[in-house]
Amino acid sequence: MGNVVHFAARRRRPRPIFFDRSDLARLLSLYSQRVRQGVWKDYALGADDGMAVFSVFGRAAGPAYTVIKYAAGEDGRSEYALCRGPRLLGRGATLDAVLRRFAPALTVVRPPGPPAGYSSMSSWPPSTHLK
Repeated sequence: MGNVVHFAARRRRPRPIFFDRSDLARLLSLYSQRVRQGVWKDYALGADDGMAVFSVFGRAAGPAYTVIKYAAGEDGRSEYALCRGPRLLGRGATLDAVLRRFAPALTVVRPPGPPAGYSSMSSWPPSTHLK
């Protein structure tokens, strides 16, 4: 006798989720920058029911960071999450919104004060006239 297949159970299975080409390009670009800096060493891709996973590894055991793409909700849009170990660092509607956490922090650079012997910047630099 053959096996009985229940079609209703087959229909309920969620479709596998994958990163699309633009997502992978963005993730691998960030990965290659961090490899050049010596921060990350390896990566892994995975898929599970309702999610796709991109993990990066540093020197320590276990993933340094994990980017998760969840299945599209009722509005048809996927959601992304960034985790470090078991800790959720952030969620976003786009991959770029999640990856902003890796953007370098900008700092204010102020010019140095006037050299010794000058009381203010208005007298620096000394005027030089060529004749």
